[in-house]
Amino acid sequence: MYWHPYYGFYGMMPYEDVPADVISAQGQPDRLGRRWIVQEGAWRAVWTRRGNSNVFDGRWSQAGQADITAVLTIYTQGSFVFILRRNSSDGNNCNYTGTFGAGGRTASGQFICNRGGGTWSAVIERQPDRDRLGRRWDEQEGAWRGVWTRRGNSNIFDARWTQPGQTPVTAVLTITLQGNNVRIQRRNSSDGNNCDYRGTMSADGRTASGQFTCDRGGGSWSATITR
Repeated sequence: MYWHPYYGFYGMMPYEDVPADVISAQGQPDRLGRRWIVQEGAWRAVWTRRGNSNVFDGRWSQAGQADITAVLTIYTQGSFVFILRRNSSDGNNCNYTGTFGAGGRTASGQFICNRGGGTWSAVIERQPDRDRLGRRWDEQEGAWRGVWTRRGNSNIFDARWTQPGQTPVTAVLTITLQGNNVRIQRRNSSDGNNCDYRGTMSADGRTASGQFTCDRGGGSWSATITR
């Protein structure tokens, strides 16, 4: 149990109770970001912000379970965070309490619901996914070096790979981000060898790496992202 003047005894607060002071704390800083990627035990959630408000739409998923949706209202004071989860599709409304990590890129704490509770953690994304794609990816696959150039503000890239003594290869890439997870579809390859890439983006968004599989072969890849 912890005491803070904003929350009182947070961590033990019944889900029905809302601290009197928290309701008036409507001025929310930009630290709320655009999206929170949340883990609660085996459940993984994505909380997406409504415009510049402190209201988020949440969706929780777990293999073999029906997805859950709810509306979240997030309040902060200093490093502390208080979250109301209401209109839950499973009828299980909750209160979350916790603190932001260094730099405000993460948050974690405890939650209590009308049924159960536990611990939670989140990675806070401050930019929409497409803003994180950058303008060019300089990529390496074994002896092949690729340059992936973005088409405008889309998630489509024109790619060209070179290796000394080999004919250059071109293809069209579709890059999708979910949190820090990267998925890339390589299609229309000039050598007829289409591929799927999977990997992770670094916390600062400057690099990415992972594995890929193709119609013929596969391996590991890494890239530096230019913004």
